Amino acid sequence: MGSSQGWKTPGMNGTAESMVNKMSSDLAHQQKRLGQRGAGESDKSQLDQTIHISPARKNAALARDGKLLVLSGGLQGQEFILKKDHSFIGSSPDNDVVLNDPTISRRHCEIRFEPTGCLLRDLGSTNGTFVFGFKVSEVALEYGAEFCVGQTRLVLRSLQDTGKYSSAYTTLASTGFDPSLAIQKFSNHGIGYSVADWSDVRHVFAAAVPRRGTTLAEQTDDALRIIEAVIGVHGAHGAIVQQAVFLPDPAMIEECREIIHNFYGQDLPATSYIAQPPCEGKLVEIEAMGLCSGRKEVEISRVSEQLVVVKHSGVTWTHAALVPRRITGDAYAQGVAAFRQLKELLAGVNVRMDQVFRTWIYQGGIVADEDASQRYKELNRARTDEYEGINFLCDRLPVGHPPGVYPASTGIGTEGRGLELSAIALTTDRPEVLAVPLENPRQISAFDYSNRFGRKSPKFARAMAVTCGDYARIFISGTASITAEETRHIGDAAGQTSETLDNIAALISEENLARHGLPGLGTTLAGLGLARVYIKRKDDYARVRAICEERLGELPTIYAVADVCRPDLLVEIEGIALSRNVLKPPR
Repeated sequence: MGSSQGWKTPGMNGTAESMVNKMSSDLAHQQKRLGQRGAGESDKSQLDQTIHISPARKNAALARDGKLLVLSGGLQGQEFILKKDHSFIGSSPDNDVVLNDPTISRRHCEIRFEPTGCLLRDLGSTNGTFVFGFKVSEVALEYGAEFCVGQTRLVLRSLQDTGKYSSAYTTLASTGFDPSLAIQKFSNHGIGYSVADWSDVRHVFAAAVPRRGTTLAEQTDDALRIIEAVIGVHGAHGAIVQQAVFLPDPAMIEECREIIHNFYGQDLPATSYIAQPPCEGKLVEIEAMGLCSGRKEVEISRVSEQLVVVKHSGVTWTHAALVPRRITGDAYAQGVAAFRQLKELLAGVNVRMDQVFRTWIYQGGIVADEDASQRYKELNRARTDEYEGINFLCDRLPVGHPPGVYPASTGIGTEGRGLELSAIALTTDRPEVLAVPLENPRQISAFDYSNRFGRKSPKFARAMAVTCGDYARIFISGTASITAEETRHIGDAAGQTSETLDNIAALISEENLARHGLPGLGTTLAGLGLARVYIKRKDDYARVRAICEERLGELPTIYAVADVCRPDLLVEIEGIALSRNVLKPPR
């Protein structure tokens, strides 16, 4: 590619901005429809539909009348009969439903009964209207759908429903749902996605394992169509900005690149090709991230297959993916060359290395010996030398935060002996957008490891919290079964998986975020929107996956066979968590 092109995703109308349906039947329908069109074609019909909320009970009738039951707030337990046409809700006494709540606007929202059912519409309220935890402007409701205005939570019920109400929040909590999180997740048999709104822009994460085909071309095409389907359901057609493609053999990369180029055409994301065998035994697995306009417009500039620049809300995200190439020399020389290549790539779009907040390093033979050292230790020596003099994120740190921080990072093994590097950089003039490095209270910081782990320690933060007001995206570095600086549960993949998840839970917890000056922005494992699980021994896959699914619930996840940076580590997990400040009313 090499040419530069910029385009803007269309602003989402009210119905497209509403909460999306997570039911698998809708996804299957979308896949079937996409399967009937050629690769790379665009289908915008989803943007013109009102997408319905999944009902709290099965077989819910179409809502043509109803009442509201107040579930929380000063009027808890009170019911309001809704008018046949429309009812206004707010704090002013001239509304049909008057709620005495200082966080509710005078005329906050309205409910309309139309031939197609019930519509809830926000009327430009200060603090927003949320359905099952998702901010909406207009959404179709079915009986049992819960929504929140200010700090008051309500549920739509039929006029005939007089029974005791069981909150859908209680049911969803058992599956890992937390109403304080602005995130929706779904996964089933190799298809996974999650959706979150951050700074008035919708982020969609997706992972796909192909379901058909025996050749690389057939399986890649199937995985790409799955990604297109789940991204498209959420109005993000043509808006995938970053993609990771997992393959069992480096020799397959060039063929796969050609397939992906032909599929995306001018919409090609920044794509990393990672030589790690998928645990499912397939020839390919794909993880992707898309952004689409919400209340704010998104501008995407696709510079090349290595570089995509995204702008929205006064924030610029630069996604860089270095295409694998032959880098001669030992592990130290490879590391130096890769970091300098990244620096040169970013400079082409006026981005500096100190603006990088997340990196991925894929190293062939990561724990192999090299002369009197180890390849990963030599990589850390190169990283330390190349980071010398770089004041990372100096303009994004909170006031008073000490300098000398490092990006979040994953250093993981791949097949072969090559080295690949990818990164994300953050640029903005908005003072409220911060990048805060997080360390884990259960672990010694990697950059403070003793010299028995190498002459120069690994220079990375355990996570990076990028915050904007009351919202945070937490980029979690590759995390393993280490407490203090010692490996735990040696030889026990199940024990290491549980310990790793304990580490992530502690890292993103409210207690830890508050410790780092971000009170209210902590979350739990339920707040993860995306995960990658690297497993050293394929025979451990079933045990590791069972533990992850039990503790993480529905989540788009890639499982790949990869060597970890210590010979005694069997599992490494990374991810992205999203949270909303529950200490303040939602906006």
